[in-house]
Amino acid sequence: MAWTIEAIALHQVQVPGPEVLFQRGFGEMIDIIIYAFVLRGGGQVCLVDTGLPSDYSELNSNIRERKGAASGFVDVSTPLPQELRRRGVEPDLLVLTSFGPYTTGHLGAWHQCPLWVSERGCADVDLPEEPALAHAPAPAVRERLRSAQRVVGNKEILPGLTFVEVGVHHPASAALLIETDDGVVAIADPVFTARNLLQGTALGAAERAAGWHGMVRLLGQRCDAIIPIHDMSAAPVPRARWHASLTAKSAP
Repeated sequence: MAWTIEAIALHQVQVPGPEVLFQRGFGEMIDIIIYAFVLRGGGQVCLVDTGLPSDYSELNSNIRERKGAASGFVDVSTPLPQELRRRGVEPDLLVLTSFGPYTTGHLGAWHQCPLWVSERGCADVDLPEEPALAHAPAPAVRERLRSAQRVVGNKEILPGLTFVEVGVHHPASAALLIETDDGVVAIADPVFTARNLLQGTALGAAERAAGWHGMVRLLGQRCDAIIPIHDMSAAPVPRARWHASLTAKSAP
């Protein structure tokens, strides 16, 4: 089954370069976008991520304290529930690529939709793998996760739509492999920008940066392109354009 992919830009933020590019971009602030993705196929609509909650002022205060006054989220769209109503979109199922506040902000708007998430991510919520790096979801999000469909490893959740646990950024980080008329396209939480792929540079904010390259190589065996999840353009980057290190074979 072929799916179409529509990216909806919701929020914009500037972050320090090393957050996006491992040990690169010092002194640089990089603009990134928070998206939701609407996937359509076989009469079904899948919503990937839900943006920030309506009030994220406390989050912005925390971000500016840590990353500087130039950082902090700004809206580039109406809140996602209103935006989808304006577009006449009603999701049949939801997928989360992580449990961050920028993906879970409007989960409550579709409380009756099936929700697909990472089993490892849910286990980490209950008992963090590393308490120093724990990111506790809001209570309402945590409650919603309890009734979610949990994927271990990978699973085709609908024909042409495969959920993959990838980790690397957070334990809950996931990728979605989407069959389209132009080949298989992946959306992966740990691939922020096109520069990560074109330069072969790992995500700086990864909890396990050393695993980033192997994750991309494995995805590259199953997809033809990746949409960097926070790039300003949201355009697929074909595998042929990736840095040579991301298509090289690694030691067994």
